[in-house]
Amino acid sequence: MATFPPGFVARPAVTADIPAVARLEADVFVDPWPAHLYLQEVEQPLRYQRVVMNDSRAVVAYLFACWQVDELHVLKVATHPLFEGRGLATALMEEARAEALRGNARGLFLEVRPSNRRAVRLYQAIGYRVIGRRPGYYTNGEDALVMFFDLSRPAESA
Repeated sequence: MATFPPGFVARPAVTADIPAVARLEADVFVDPWPAHLYLQEVEQPLRYQRVVMNDSRAVVAYLFACWQVDELHVLKVATHPLFEGRGLATALMEEARAEALRGNARGLFLEVRPSNRRAVRLYQAIGYRVIGRRPGYYTNGEDALVMFFDLSRPAESA
């Protein structure tokens, strides 16, 4: 289990969290998912999601992922701008890695905008490597970097 800073707790997402997740999504991403996509993810099989709550019980970060054969695909991870730099995203990514290990995954992957340098640096710092590019992946035509965390070589990836 990942360690979250004092005053923060992570738990599985539930339907009641979706309005807060959607608001945070709209604050953080230029092309946010609509709330109905998050509703489709919650409590479905082969899904993994976590929300992070602060002392005020507000959703301040989240991670949504899905299983694709023998890999865990991180679909979305975000932290409220007021809570960035506290290790919440790192802890969420650690929890996703633990879930992948429990499920005997060969690895985790995600897509990220090359222009999101902060996220790219975070993912590289925790062991992800760029394995490809998806041209025109985002709605504005920006490519996506495809990043992978290889669980078959934990000594090299950790």
